[in-house]
Amino acid sequence: MERKHEIMAKTPAPGRPARGIAPRRDRAGARSAHSARGEQARARIKEAATRVLERVGYRQMRVSDVTGEAGVATGLFYHYFPDLKALTIEVLGDFMTRFEALEEIERGVAKGDWYARSHAHNRLVVRSYARNPGIMRCMVQLGDEAPEFGELWRTSYHRRLELLVRSLPHLFPAARLSSARARMITIMLAGIGEHLLSEYYIVRTPELTALALGEEEMSEWITVMFYRALFLENPPLERLQFAAQVADLLRPPAVSALAARP
Repeated sequence: MERKHEIMAKTPAPGRPARGIAPRRDRAGARSAHSARGEQARARIKEAATRVLERVGYRQMRVSDVTGEAGVATGLFYHYFPDLKALTIEVLGDFMTRFEALEEIERGVAKGDWYARSHAHNRLVVRSYARNPGIMRCMVQLGDEAPEFGELWRTSYHRRLELLVRSLPHLFPAARLSSARARMITIMLAGIGEHLLSEYYIVRTPELTALALGEEEMSEWITVMFYRALFLENPPLERLQFAAQVADLLRPPAVSALAARP
């Protein structure tokens, strides 16, 4: 019923622009704004879509949800965007770019400080899950349903891994890692904490949320486990605020000797 009321006599049919408007498309498929006012209207629609995606996700979002949130007519939506999928891909693509802003993410990090470097990246990812769990859920939803977005997400993901892929052979020259082997190890390391973030912030698993972890605590634990896996040692304990317990996550020598027996 709501959809019937949504499409009034003066609004266009879904997928078509308003009568009398001859919009042009840019390479991304979106209609171009022709003025500063048009750019503001377009940005307003995208901001509204971000809020709606956060609340209800891609699969439940409707054009009326976006236009109602933005306070614009349905015809204006179709003037700038051909459909909800194109709008969502653009919104999520903008969100995705923050993960590749290397200079901004690592600002203030000393060269060669791999703990601080990995902590900076993990902090950004944790913040994204903590503050925008709906958007992070949409990344998965749209990746499954729109191959073009899935390819964008995978390409972005692998670009972000390149730093460690290139660094591993220099960090461990004795291992003589090939590029393919370094990439395999990097992908394994990059998965540390990924499932935890989904379970904690999106699924909201009670046994985990009962821990009431703040963003900094979550970031530190993930970074510590990443550092241990990469360097086979704990980071300097004086740098830890929340995860000092990691010093006790060592198997006692007697247990190690017992496990080594045939």
